[in-house]
Amino acid sequence: MVQTATELQQLKGVGSILAKRLFDAGFDSFDKIARAGTEGLKGVRGLNPRSLGAIVEQARQLAQVKPAGHPERTEALKRHLGEMREKIQTLAETTRDRFQQNLAGKRGRKLSSDLVRIEEALAQMADAGRKRLKRLDKALVKAERRVDGLEDASLKKVRKGVKRARKAVLKVLK
Repeated sequence: MVQTATELQQLKGVGSILAKRLFDAGFDSFDKIARAGTEGLKGVRGLNPRSLGAIVEQARQLAQVKPAGHPERTEALKRHLGEMREKIQTLAETTRDRFQQNLAGKRGRKLSSDLVRIEEALAQMADAGRKRLKRLDKALVKAERRVDGLEDASLKKVRKGVKRARKAVLKVLK
């Protein structure tokens, strides 16, 4: 059972206003949202008809699992940050091993700079406040997607992927 409208914001696509509207319409739990389905939710003002299916599916999943509180979410974010740091360090080591002769040039210096900056940004993420947990986690997932599969890529693609990952992380820290 959801205690407040803000807990409904765990659903992707549901912000504070939409959560309040759902709560006021009697959809005060994930179970009720899941049981109502897309037809039952059509009457709630402000719901995008294209995202109804995704919201209902998320509510079904959250109805089965107890919603995570802030301490659990914080710990999960810290674990995810640790995994991402390891991934970046592994990528840096494999890139150094594969492209030793090419790293002396301009691309190598830029790649090294980006790797250092993304490490610093990940360290800042660990110290960020609880208010931004959801945004931080989304940015971390996005950065992780940018870095995945770069172990076997060319130097140019590695630099581009690391640069995009760095930008995704820095954007949320502003």
